[in-house]
Amino acid sequence: MKKRKKKTGRLLARLLLIALVAAMVSPFHLGNGYLRSGDFATVEVARKDNIRTIASRYTARTEDVDELVEAIIEVNGLPADGSLRAGQSLRVPILKDRLPKLAEK
Repeated sequence: MKKRKKKTGRLLARLLLIALVAAMVSPFHLGNGYLRSGDFATVEVARKDNIRTIASRYTARTEDVDELVEAIIEVNGLPADGSLRAGQSLRVPILKDRLPKLAEK
């Protein structure tokens, strides 16, 4: 009987852990359209670039910059602070309906 309780306890603990991780991750990504985008621009990081300046080039709406920064970090496997190095190649997810007018040409 003790073995069965231990197995049940372990199973419940694993399920709880999975549910907790899913609850923490899901809300952040479901609303971010950039993470669902299949279109990408490839950018080479210049010496004075940072992740926010790059993101701001690929969205017309300033309120979208944070979402695009998050997506660039995730897509490229960057550190959480988004640190870059000159010469690095990045994939930038794009949403065609949110591109600045100059970038569309």
